[in-house]
Amino acid sequence: MAGCVLALALSSCTEEQKFEQPVLGARKAQIITVDGYQFKDLNKNGELDAYEDWRLPMQDRIDNLVSLMTLEEKVGLMFHPNIAVPADGKVLYDAKAELSQEAYAGPIGPGGNNGGAMGQGQMRAGADVKTFIEERNFRNILNNGIAEPTLFAKWSNSLQEYAEASRLGIPIMFSTDPRHGATLGAHVSGKQYFSQWPSKEGQIGITAARNAELVKKFGEAVAEEYRAVGLHMILGPQIDVITEPRWSRNMGCFSEDADLTIEMMEAFMEGAQGENVGPNKVLVHLKHWPGANPHEGGKGNFTVYPGNNVDYHLKPFKAGIAKGALAVMGYYSGTYIDTLNVNYSPYWSTKVLYDQLGFKGSICTDWGVVGRTGPLNPRLAGKTTLKDNMAMVINAGVDQMGSETETSLVVELVKEGRVTEERVNQAASRILQWHFILGLFENPYVDPDNAAKVCQREDLQKNAFQAQLESNILLVNEGKTLPAKEGSKIYVEGIDTDIAKNYGTLVDKPAQADLIIVRTGVTEPRQGGFGFGGGNMTPAQRAAMQRQREIEAAKPVNIEIPASIWNNIKKLSATGKPVVVAFNPSGTSIVLPQDLKKVVKGCFLTFDCLDNAFLDVVFGKFNPVGKLPFEIPATMKDVEAQKEDVPFDAPNKAFEFGFGLSY
Repeated sequence: MAGCVLALALSSCTEEQKFEQPVLGARKAQIITVDGYQFKDLNKNGELDAYEDWRLPMQDRIDNLVSLMTLEEKVGLMFHPNIAVPADGKVLYDAKAELSQEAYAGPIGPGGNNGGAMGQGQMRAGADVKTFIEERNFRNILNNGIAEPTLFAKWSNSLQEYAEASRLGIPIMFSTDPRHGATLGAHVSGKQYFSQWPSKEGQIGITAARNAELVKKFGEAVAEEYRAVGLHMILGPQIDVITEPRWSRNMGCFSEDADLTIEMMEAFMEGAQGENVGPNKVLVHLKHWPGANPHEGGKGNFTVYPGNNVDYHLKPFKAGIAKGALAVMGYYSGTYIDTLNVNYSPYWSTKVLYDQLGFKGSICTDWGVVGRTGPLNPRLAGKTTLKDNMAMVINAGVDQMGSETETSLVVELVKEGRVTEERVNQAASRILQWHFILGLFENPYVDPDNAAKVCQREDLQKNAFQAQLESNILLVNEGKTLPAKEGSKIYVEGIDTDIAKNYGTLVDKPAQADLIIVRTGVTEPRQGGFGFGGGNMTPAQRAAMQRQREIEAAKPVNIEIPASIWNNIKKLSATGKPVVVAFNPSGTSIVLPQDLKKVVKGCFLTFDCLDNAFLDVVFGKFNPVGKLPFEIPATMKDVEAQKEDVPFDAPNKAFEFGFGLSY
């Protein structure tokens, strides 16, 4: 009897494993049935190949697919160019045939601009389906375009259909820069069709709220709205730690505090990626490796570590990798550790990232690094070609080149023996993780009607507006001027008067007001970031561009409130009426005027929230809760005295990290 029971148990254990049939989306490939399950015949051979078999482990599928790919197909994966959905949703199949000669012959550069450097949304000349998808085998595409959700989704589907019709039917992974600001205007510009969260690009505003649960909801909203229109990866979050207040990308970060950055990043990843990335989630692309904030003096080509504090800047990357990040972006700058741009550095791109931190994903350059920035080493500056640059970054361990399009150069490098095909196989295998884990091989298509229902859905907008409210930081409230009395006479600048009239009685002259309210941006004295283009430059031209950057880098960065802005506020204060001012930093951190409390009765920091969210706080409909994610040095001398890589070290501070008043 005992033997019979054992036999029954063994029989049960060896029964065929049951699988849950995924939803398949097929428009060009046939559906085939094997063992009672359905699969897409992506290579159209009438058989079930391993890479088509969703029952198999992902790595088995990847290995099979890579073995079937031509060199040209594998190389295509190593490029991450730009194609933007146009506002009318029209697909550009053949630029030569469909565009005028003037439009087609226009400057396109390697960066592809479909919006170019700042992503304005135009379709770049030559960025067409025929060239990019069918001929050059691109399967990772940055889409920073803007279109109504239904048109957006249809456009995404159309490009996926062309990809599915290709020899192996490899789907497209569409990425995008952050596009969830209350208003747009950074890398993605145009009408906002998604839910409206604080900060045009980045997370500094939502960090001010110190509300990790709300950050998780933000990640969930990003995932749901992106996937609804056919997007799969956010080029973010930006996890650089704000230890150098003069760096021009600070307002895209989370915080000066590495641990707070980690807390917010992890909450966002929980919402965006979830425990298991799949058809309803998106991948994050952590940037900027290895922490790009501590630029010397806030500018220039190199990061520096005078406080020997490099590990502080690596902390968020370690945490993000442990949390499951499969994509990392290397920045434009280099470090004096090896005088190389980080993307050209085997030390940073392989030894530290892969060997020490255990990264399992794929590293991509920031946009235009290969074509424009070069290796940065003084001995090499201006002496390398685009082809040389590609060889250097690939052999350093970088798998993908942002914005580049010249695939033939990498094919040549392999044939010349300067890059091995084994290295190309490694890069292709790492990159294909994205497509498989997102479920794109089973179904890359979306429902256009559903896209219109999801984008700016009421519950998403409610959470986003709550985040806007919580992002406002009250720094000054002299004499308890705030909250303002609803219905009082107000004079406003920098605020939509149609919105302001819902809170008080508008007057035309400051002297007539009970309260003067001003919202103002902070004019940045210079931009410390890098643009695009230059891939087709000669070494001499690239050297000239390098010299120009060096000239610009020699100029000191001043992050004080410009005199023109502050003089206007002092003029308003001279009327004798109480002034409330809201400063909206968008690049560097700031240094506030030393006579701030003598001139204004109230002062806020805002992060691109809508006027009604700000005025709700001013008039007490919402009690401010925002806390500073970074310290504010007292003077520029204090900025200059602090070390670029060390947090909270300004000798004198106007406002400490974490400061924020409530009523």
